[in-house]
Amino acid sequence: MKRETSPHPERILDCRGLHCAWPGGALALEDVDLTMRRGERVALIGPNGAGKSTLLRALIGLVPFEGEIHVEGLALRKSTLRDIRLRIGLVFQHPDDQLFSPSIAEDVAFGPAAMGLSADEVTERVREALDTTGLGEMAARNPLELSYGERRRAAIATVLSMRPVLLAMDEPSSNLDPAHRRRLIRWLQEQTDLTLLLATHDLDMAAETCTRAVLLSRRIVADGPIRDILADRALLERHDLEPPLGMQGMRYYET
Repeated sequence: MKRETSPHPERILDCRGLHCAWPGGALALEDVDLTMRRGERVALIGPNGAGKSTLLRALIGLVPFEGEIHVEGLALRKSTLRDIRLRIGLVFQHPDDQLFSPSIAEDVAFGPAAMGLSADEVTERVREALDTTGLGEMAARNPLELSYGERRRAAIATVLSMRPVLLAMDEPSSNLDPAHRRRLIRWLQEQTDLTLLLATHDLDMAAETCTRAVLLSRRIVADGPIRDILADRALLERHDLEPPLGMQGMRYYET
């Protein structure tokens, strides 16, 4: 079978003319073009109902769409779905959607084991993912025993163990207390090699962890350096967004 590839294989993500509609016919996404290159850190922002979660789910084939999605040059098709999901690691908004085993280590091992890796390789990936997320000492713990912030990090570890080329996160700071939110921001800042797509209402977090912002309101209405997008009060207010509270003196993420 001939592999369908993107004309721009150097891009990690290439979406063209993406449309998604709800069962009643209302559009969730309309004519979305989005590209990302290796190492980019992109904040996907927009009001409620803008299509942010729908876009993330479309990238791994969880919602039907029209248009083209390529990941590392590979076209998203039914036949390539498994390969695409190995390349894009999606962390859902609610960590309990990704944690179902009696221990964190078993949850983190599930993906690599399903890939058919050797026991030694699975063990190494679990250790690496737990160490990266600061959960190395909690491997044997049941997720139900953890705080919400710790479960959030465990959900991230389940994705990192797959070693995706793109980490996509849906509202990662929701329901986090200030201390755990700060720890997550610090962790994201420390992952300097990460290619990140962050869908969030938390514009302060976006400013501290990303270098580019894409404003989505069913279609992309703005795309540029995050400093410029978040400094445009009129643009944000037109799309029901509040400028970041820490706009003055904020330490933006810098590569």
